[in-house]
Amino acid sequence: MTRTVLLLARRAAGARVWLLGALTLVGGLVPTASVLATGALVGAVPAAVTGGLGSPAGRPLLVALAVVAGLYVAAQALAPLTAALTWSVGSLYALAVRETVSTATLGPAGIAHLEDPELADEIAVVEGTEARPWVRQATIPALVTVTTTWLTGLGSAVVLARFRWWAPLLLGAAWAVTHRWVGREVETFTKSLPSATAELRRASYYRDLALRPAAAKELRVFGLGTWAVDRYAGEWLGGMSAIWRERRGHRLLMVQAVGAVALAHVVVLASIGQAAYDGALSVGGLAVYAQAVLGTMALGAQGDPQRTYREGAALAQRAVALATRIGPPAPGTGRHDLAGAPRRGIRFENVSFRYPGTERLVLDGLDLDVPAGRSLAVVGLNGAGKTTLVKLLTRLYEPTSGRITVDGVDLAEVDPEVWRERVGAVFQDFLRLELPARDNVGVGCARLAGDEAELAAAARDVGAEALVEALPRGWDTVLSRGYEGGADLSGGQWQRIALARALLAVRGGASVLVLDEPTANLDVRAEQELFDRVLASASGTTTLLVSHRLSSVRRVDRIVVVEDGRVAEEGSHDELMHLGGRYAALFALQAERFGTEVGADA
Repeated sequence: MTRTVLLLARRAAGARVWLLGALTLVGGLVPTASVLATGALVGAVPAAVTGGLGSPAGRPLLVALAVVAGLYVAAQALAPLTAALTWSVGSLYALAVRETVSTATLGPAGIAHLEDPELADEIAVVEGTEARPWVRQATIPALVTVTTTWLTGLGSAVVLARFRWWAPLLLGAAWAVTHRWVGREVETFTKSLPSATAELRRASYYRDLALRPAAAKELRVFGLGTWAVDRYAGEWLGGMSAIWRERRGHRLLMVQAVGAVALAHVVVLASIGQAAYDGALSVGGLAVYAQAVLGTMALGAQGDPQRTYREGAALAQRAVALATRIGPPAPGTGRHDLAGAPRRGIRFENVSFRYPGTERLVLDGLDLDVPAGRSLAVVGLNGAGKTTLVKLLTRLYEPTSGRITVDGVDLAEVDPEVWRERVGAVFQDFLRLELPARDNVGVGCARLAGDEAELAAAARDVGAEALVEALPRGWDTVLSRGYEGGADLSGGQWQRIALARALLAVRGGASVLVLDEPTANLDVRAEQELFDRVLASASGTTTLLVSHRLSSVRRVDRIVVVEDGRVAEEGSHDELMHLGGRYAALFALQAERFGTEVGADA
């Protein structure tokens, strides 16, 4: 485990790890040197008292005193330097562990692995659960403390061996029992975490409900404050109870460890006392060996630092194992020649798909043509497979069977990153960054993120220019009230920001625009006006629009109705209304519901 920790620390902090190691070594040996110097000082006192400090007998006392003082000053100087360096390396190490997990989870092109409950539990364990969330940050400080203390104990054992060779061995054997106990405790804790992680994850969820703004309104309106706290406490206690049950079986070993240590100390201290009583030990020798016995306590269990380090090292191993399990990102061996694509169009060929761990086919032999440079709307009832179709097109999942082609090229043969450079998208659960407005739009195209003229143009394309201008700091306003000078947006305003982000991607070269229910928070007229704006701004771009409001998609070039995982109908709005099938029935139902607001332009 230590090797994994050191490799991660060296990768994160570089040469600082070697400097910290040197300071730790010196810090561990200074106490032993102080014990020897103190013994020499005590041993020189009788002769110096008799002969005086100016006599030859007084000089050893002065030298010993100078050494003790020097070691004290060195220890005081080393402490803050070591602490500062430990904090620096520890922070970088914690970042390296988190980056190991983040890089691994972001590595796969799709998102299926993130929806695996077993993997989600493992990520929660590595990231730190409600059990001991700070252990990652404390791993390096704990290692420094344990190592320094162990070196002190080893030095004391070497000194004590000069008295009786068996004394440090006896004490070491006794302290080894305490190591075994602590090791069992930590092993039990880390092994029991997976069984408790699901409950601890839910505890974290209930805690976040109580602490974060997202649920604040409903918690108060519905009087759910006590409910959230009780659920948090119940889940936390449930998860921790499993850990506590496992640890109860080690109580006998703890009693054995305490008894062994006490007996060993009695034997060794009695031997030292007897030697002093018999005159075989000088006063200085008595002082040295008595301190050495106490110093060997550092060879035993060190309480929280040792426990924290072992837990942290175990989590580091799990982080590396998790990264290995997920695997490295697939090498970019696919096609890279997609400039200008699609020129002819995108085609779904007999595509079927089921989500991992399920049996139901969401798409079942779907065939669909998406002509290049045209707009296509996908409509249908909830659960028909519309959003799944979007996920497949954006390579978040791969088809269970069949294929998706771009200008005749199978998308599976195209590097996902290369394909995504051609795509701008807005999903139902689009990203809401607690960052300035310029970043919320700018992430759509890194190349244009710093170009305020392009940002303004993208905002103007979706009618968001007045929204940005009204913000307290314009483009520099953080879109969250949780920050000074920040501002919150309504659902409809956020959707305009998300659409501006996608259109910035189009301005940056994306040739496919995917919009999955992007305006659900707008009323029918505002949605229709916004769709008209987007279609005009993305003219010539291959646009795929998913919407449940049929009145808003009438102006697209073509509409397809998805039902039972297949295309049930397709055509223009007028053609489908004339057909009198599923689309016409749904449109009539919505027109009746919304009245003239929907039917005015039918």
